[in-house]
Amino acid sequence: MNGWNFLKLIHALRQVSISVSSQDVYEIQRCLVRFPYISEKQIFKALLIRKPQDVLTFETIWRIIVDSATTDDETRRDKEALSLLEKENESSPNIGGLGIGCGFGGVSLTNSSNLINSLKINPLKLEKLMDQGVDFESLVNTVLTDMDYFTWVNSYDLAYQRGTLTEEEWYTHQTKRSQIMEEIKHQVLAVQVNQENSWQPLVRQHWLFKPLSTLSDQEKSLVKSSIRKWARKLAIRPGQRWKTGHRGMIDVARIVQQSAQWNGLIFRLSYHRKIPRAPELVVLCDVSNSMAAYVEFVIFLVSCLRGRFRKVRVYFFIDTVWDVSEFVWNEDLEEVKQEIKSWGHKISLGFSDYGAVFKELAENYLKDVSSRATIVLLGDGKNNYRSSQKEYIAQISENVKHIFWLNPLDVEEWNEPDNIMKEYQPYFTRAYRCRLANDLQNVVKDVF
Repeated sequence: MNGWNFLKLIHALRQVSISVSSQDVYEIQRCLVRFPYISEKQIFKALLIRKPQDVLTFETIWRIIVDSATTDDETRRDKEALSLLEKENESSPNIGGLGIGCGFGGVSLTNSSNLINSLKINPLKLEKLMDQGVDFESLVNTVLTDMDYFTWVNSYDLAYQRGTLTEEEWYTHQTKRSQIMEEIKHQVLAVQVNQENSWQPLVRQHWLFKPLSTLSDQEKSLVKSSIRKWARKLAIRPGQRWKTGHRGMIDVARIVQQSAQWNGLIFRLSYHRKIPRAPELVVLCDVSNSMAAYVEFVIFLVSCLRGRFRKVRVYFFIDTVWDVSEFVWNEDLEEVKQEIKSWGHKISLGFSDYGAVFKELAENYLKDVSSRATIVLLGDGKNNYRSSQKEYIAQISENVKHIFWLNPLDVEEWNEPDNIMKEYQPYFTRAYRCRLANDLQNVVKDVF
């Protein structure tokens, strides 16, 4: 690897939030010299990739910087081969998604030999769509549609349902389907990075920086794992009472008491430190129509907190409140979703009313909440032009320690005419935008 590519690779990894220290750079250089028989890619990956979730990001960067350095002859041969494949596809009947390659380039999906390495997209057509402001997921779907990918997938699904495929053939197809999807995503990202001359397109696809509503199943599992770790940190906080210990502030009163027993002699020093306590937490979750995209994230966050805190009260609301503190929460959350759906249809019209909710909380539930409690409110603040009734949130604010508001909308949207955030601002401790896993991580560090 030449020095320029080495520097570009280190810079790119740092840009996408993969930590690379100066010591890491030194270790890589030393290993490249000492172990020339080990591939450069293996050395980089072994020394820099510490989290499984960063492997795909590393692979994308490596392909864009290192693997893309092909000769002009290789590029020309690829273009000629692609042109021949497109002509063959044009002359084929292409029934049931058996061929791809109409507009963005591609190969026949029935040709299983070296299929993934043969997939190519047309960057010029992709750049035109990017100029129109098309987002990443739409770009990927457009490419796949143009390749008849979904027709091909549906044909296999139908064949499996009819029993004409063996289990082995079905699992082989599933593997191939996943590989094709990842390959196209790789290539679309490469085109975006080259056109923008920036690594921001790759940053936007990192699970920490993607909107929670667009996470894949694998990325959701990463978020869930992180929430569990954060919840463990939240569960125990220092209390106001002190206890003796071997470290901490010197307990003068206890030293004097002991010295009196020993005729004024001091044989040992006594210390005191705070007794850890589990704080009381009250979680209010807006599960109205406008919050539908974030409900799964919200209820999973609540389920993690319930498992870690000594005392957690959980209330869901739309235009009325219902207490789900004693609800049995499952890992897959399906029962919770069904509870929200059935309750909402029976009691609510689906449009939030924060004023009515705070009134109900103040009148019916506040008496059971400790004055040391912290309220975490998860909602977008959209009030459907209804009365704010802010005297009730003022009453709640006076009777609890903190109110923290987590809002999935961008800060600029908090000032829209239909948003109640600005009227409630004097009564909550602080508000945070929370639509990304990274946002949640920052909230935990700042608040808890």
